Amino acid sequence: MTWTRMSPSQRIALSYLVVALLGALFLMLPICRQTEVSFTDACFTSASALYVTGLSSVVTKTTWTPVGDFVIALLIQIGGAGITLVTTSIYLVTGRKITLGDRMFIAEDKNFQLRGIVRLMKSILYFSFAIEGTATVLFALYFHFVYHYSWLKALAISAFHSVSAFNNAGFDVWGNNLEGFQNDAFVLLLTSLLIILGGIGFLVLVELYNYRRNHQLSLHTKIVLKMTGLLLVVGTLLTLVFEAHGSMAHLSWPSKVLNAWFTSVTTRTAGFDSVPIGNMHEVTWMVLIILMFIGASPSSTGGGIKTTTFFMLIKTAMATIRGSADITASRRTIPWHIAHKSLVIFLLGMGVVVTGTLIGAVLEPGISLLRILFEEVSAFGTVGLTTGITGIVGVPMKWVIIFTMYLGRIGIFTFLMSIVQKRQSKVRYVEEKILIG
Repeated sequence: MTWTRMSPSQRIALSYLVVALLGALFLMLPICRQTEVSFTDACFTSASALYVTGLSSVVTKTTWTPVGDFVIALLIQIGGAGITLVTTSIYLVTGRKITLGDRMFIAEDKNFQLRGIVRLMKSILYFSFAIEGTATVLFALYFHFVYHYSWLKALAISAFHSVSAFNNAGFDVWGNNLEGFQNDAFVLLLTSLLIILGGIGFLVLVELYNYRRNHQLSLHTKIVLKMTGLLLVVGTLLTLVFEAHGSMAHLSWPSKVLNAWFTSVTTRTAGFDSVPIGNMHEVTWMVLIILMFIGASPSSTGGGIKTTTFFMLIKTAMATIRGSADITASRRTIPWHIAHKSLVIFLLGMGVVVTGTLIGAVLEPGISLLRILFEEVSAFGTVGLTTGITGIVGVPMKWVIIFTMYLGRIGIFTFLMSIVQKRQSKVRYVEEKILIG
């Protein structure tokens, strides 16, 4: 089957595989690495960067050279905005006409509507470079004058960190993530802002930017902002309750609040941590697992089942319990087919996580089931948080995690549509009820 005859779903599924493999081959070059790296670890790093996850089976600081860091940053940038970013950029620069098939490819990759897709992709480019560029300058000035980094080091680290944070990737160049900045409000808050901006979705960013002119927000944007704010507050409060006298006991109360906030923010699929996740209580892990599974918002740089899906599950349950014929929000009726799709996404996501966890339990019997579950949810949600087992699991388990990250990035729907041929039957059978509940 040729590229032009492939469906958009098949193009996406294949593109993310090929680019991840190319990234791994580049990372294995002597110019990109400081030490010997296995093919599995190179693939793991490349996949984690391209699928904007942040899980790492090796230490970034001591494994990769500046060239290797550049390759990782490039993969993060491609993965965050989508494979279609490269396609659109090339077309825009060369002046090539974007065909209907190309537009469908872009729309499928970013979960956009087909109408106005090229204009929207231009906005993605502008927002990405503007936000990352501004953050790079701010971080560079701060690292130079406060931490006394040289200008070159400050710019390089700031650029890498800004790209990683905005694209919700979670890769760091310090070797201990952001644990050295536990009491640095500037670094944690600016990083939080980048994570949130990347996680709410480009559609929301465009609407917020245009709000000063039309003073209108779509129902989608309202739901995303409300759910994001609610989950951030709940995550902060629960983390503070469970960890104030645990992993954060050594911190002052202002720092406890700051780090609880940052921990809640980073579960938006970012993967950074300022307090070691492995030192937290198991009840906190369960809270983080739920938040990671929900993830970011549609058309964003993050993963998970998405905030709007979680919102639809709640609204559908409420409508069903009340016996309502309609699902409503903000004086708008939401079609039932969206509720059905939300339920399917939830069930498929649960299926991926449970299957990966069971396989992991068989492959790694020496690791607790909760730690494996945490790792699988982190991979599926393209989060990158870990309790500390990523670097110690065996090769088979690493490939299970790689595949989970792949499914989490392209979407389980896209993956299934790429391998299953659509068939519409005109046959209608007699309706009959069954007992449930």
